[in-house]
Amino acid sequence: MKILLIHCHYRLPGGEDAVFAAERALLERHGHTVVVYERSNEEAAHGLAKLLLPLRAVWNFAAAREVRALIAREKPDAIHIHNTLLLLSPAVVRAAKQSGVPVVQSLHNFRLFCPNGILLRECAVCEDCPHKGLSCALRHHCYRGSLLQTAVVAAAYGLHRRLGTWRGVTVVALTDFDRRKLLEYNRMCPTFDAERLVVKPNPVCVEPRPILPWHQRKNQCLFAGRLEELKGLPTVLEAWQQLGDTAPDLLVAGEGPLGEWAKSHAGPKVRFLGQLSPAELHRHMAESKAVVAASLCYESFALVPAEAHLLGTPVLASDLGNVGASVQPGIDGLRFAPGDAHALAGAVEALHTAAFDCDAIAAAARRTYSEEENYRALLRLYTKEAP
Repeated sequence: MKILLIHCHYRLPGGEDAVFAAERALLERHGHTVVVYERSNEEAAHGLAKLLLPLRAVWNFAAAREVRALIAREKPDAIHIHNTLLLLSPAVVRAAKQSGVPVVQSLHNFRLFCPNGILLRECAVCEDCPHKGLSCALRHHCYRGSLLQTAVVAAAYGLHRRLGTWRGVTVVALTDFDRRKLLEYNRMCPTFDAERLVVKPNPVCVEPRPILPWHQRKNQCLFAGRLEELKGLPTVLEAWQQLGDTAPDLLVAGEGPLGEWAKSHAGPKVRFLGQLSPAELHRHMAESKAVVAASLCYESFALVPAEAHLLGTPVLASDLGNVGASVQPGIDGLRFAPGDAHALAGAVEALHTAAFDCDAIAAAARRTYSEEENYRALLRLYTKEAP
């Protein structure tokens, strides 16, 4: 097949950029011809382009024209759109749809209904925009703390929702939790065709390695992620303080705004590793009794729990959003109330009497996240007329 991939890179590389690159490489390895239309928001960082960005974010006529010309020239069998914010605008979705070629768009966040994309305000879950309208985002300056930038994003998605831009497009949710939330919001503000919403997880890359049995693992837990309140780091450190001498070692991997604060509030059982390479991170995951995922938001995709499960490692997860939904208590981890250090401490103590089947955890994760399963899911998206 010939696949056209469309993507707008953020100025700072993020998870969506990584998924775009991974799926492009996956298709190419399987012998497909991949045509790419990609731009970067860095192009609009200065001068006249920066002044025009608010208009282009709502409707980029030039990008839509270029996409139409590319489709006419290359004649792809399917079109897969990832990110259009800010520079491309949803106008490229309309241009792709008008070509008559099957169009897929991955929803890497909740931006169709929430300008900041993550349903979060002041480190707490917020669903005001889906329930009450986009004016809520304007009132709270939800996108980057700016009224102007929030107004631009709200205008773009508000206009294209009314125009039915995503009608007739196969939209992809990353998880079952995301699917349920998107359907809930879509019933209140019809934006896409509910029957065209499908679930396909992101590809998760972990180098194959032997799975350590539960009884051979080190008496340690791992926290991996950006060191910030949103990821629940204060909750984790407080739980380890409550556990005292009975706590397993806690390895903290990552960097972030709470780094110095965390080091000054950590007990003797906590060790900070800094930013690790994927290989180093996965080695520590594979040796640990559990990975701690204490997020205070829904998360768009629970990457760290998925990586841990592929290595056969149980996850102690806050019972919220995709992090909580990624865990089956007693089978591949335990859940605790989000933001509740006492509940997390109890989950850590429960590890003393647990006996997880690490091989079974890894086998189940491979069925969901493996490269081959991801490839088969992509082909199903590109070849079927409608879900």
